[in-house]
Amino acid sequence: MVCRLGELQLNFNLGEDRMPEITFDTLDAIPEGLREGAKQVDGKVVINVVPKSKLDEFRDNNLTLSQERDTLKSSVATLSQIVGEDPSAFAAELENLRSTSQQVKDGKLKGTDAIEQEVNNRVSSMKSDYERRLQEASKETVAWKDKATSSDQKFRRSLIDRSVTNAVLAEASGAQPQALPDILSRAYGVFTVDDNGTLIARDGEATIYGADGATPMTPAEWLEKLKEQAPYFFKTSNGGGAGGSGNNAVPGGMSAEDFNNLSGAQQLALARKAQGRK
Repeated sequence: MVCRLGELQLNFNLGEDRMPEITFDTLDAIPEGLREGAKQVDGKVVINVVPKSKLDEFRDNNLTLSQERDTLKSSVATLSQIVGEDPSAFAAELENLRSTSQQVKDGKLKGTDAIEQEVNNRVSSMKSDYERRLQEASKETVAWKDKATSSDQKFRRSLIDRSVTNAVLAEASGAQPQALPDILSRAYGVFTVDDNGTLIARDGEATIYGADGATPMTPAEWLEKLKEQAPYFFKTSNGGGAGGSGNNAVPGGMSAEDFNNLSGAQQLALARKAQGRK
């Protein structure tokens, strides 16, 4: 492409090196800073805007930088396999190793001592981790043991509740159904349940046996004894008259019929009053 500006001819020829050229009529017409490398062509003076020497230098520099980049990438890839993903941690570990090495060189730490120190450090770390896990396991064991104990106690009490309740509600017991909560409260102090789920009546550590003298006393047999201790928990017979007599006497001098017509709470309150209880 050719462009004329007065006496100046701009001849932008892109040669094989693709360097633009400017053509001047005379060498004096060329700015002094661009005269280096000017050449005569058909009576004119031609210069390269970018001298070939500069272009070659630029290309050489690019090639050198590319080679250095590839070498650096290869070195980084190799080092990353040694250093790992955390250079700071590696640097700290390296500093520790250097310190140990220096102590060995200074005679402050012998080779065997260094190995022993490393072993001790690792054993100490493992011991601390083991003790931490042991404490956590111990806490979990205690928690589960408490839960198991609580569940076992509830289960054993439920067996007492069921057995005594069945005995109280039986027609032959003569017990007031309304007195069941108080009867159960007393039963907890008498009956226990062994590991086989068997109900056993106890007086302290001694087993209380029933009428046959061989098997533990049953809730039904216990209720018969309870009539002597707390007759107000039981229904009274009609044959004792208004005041009644003996262990089956109606509290407060009431007739058996009137007493039976009272609510369970009223009967219990009257019975307790008769026994001197609040």
